[in-house]
Amino acid sequence: MFDQLRRSVTERTESLHECRQCGTDVEEADGRCPACGSTEIAHYEF
Repeated sequence: MFDQLRRSVTERTESLHECRQCGTDVEEADGRCPACGSTEIAHYEF
């Protein structure tokens, strides 16, 4: 049980925000693609 708790606390999740139209990486706070202006932003967690 403690091992599972330790893993859940120490494992890091990576996050990616990407424009659905052109694939450009987008900062989370922006909400708009700097390359094409689209507001369709995909959010992935690894």
